[in-house]
Amino acid sequence: MEISKDCVVTIEYTVQLDDGSYVKGSPEMPASMNFIVGYDQILPALEARLYGLKEGEEISFSIPAVEAFGSYKKELLKRKSFEEFPQGRILTPGKWVVASNPYTKAQYAYRVVEKTDHDVLLDFNHPLAGKDLFYKVKIVKVRPATEEELAFIRPCEFGSKGEQ
Repeated sequence: MEISKDCVVTIEYTVQLDDGSYVKGSPEMPASMNFIVGYDQILPALEARLYGLKEGEEISFSIPAVEAFGSYKKELLKRKSFEEFPQGRILTPGKWVVASNPYTKAQYAYRVVEKTDHDVLLDFNHPLAGKDLFYKVKIVKVRPATEEELAFIRPCEFGSKGEQ
């Protein structure tokens, strides 16, 4: 069976950067993932490269930064004074912080780039922004999604009992 929309796919994979470092999995212990094709559950550029492959196939490819997590944007570096951002006093340079909006409950992450006596420099770029990704993927399993799986992932298209 070929990978196509509404298939449940299991893959084993590694992701490397230009410098050879692994950001996901390793040759000795690849990462694994299950997903249903066509529902934005994985990186769209990754999913697009898997269409048409079959169980047991292995493939290597790269995804340029612009198709992965975007270009690195200097405008997402923000300097905050301790007057406007008192929490900055307790942050540690080099660490990632997850912040929550108490009203919307939205969460976002930023990296603490540097801290002075008066302010802190924060980077709101994704950690992989500006980086090309090099994948090695093995297709472990491909099967059609069941009606129950599709009802779960597409609830608006199904009635209360999973009926269309």
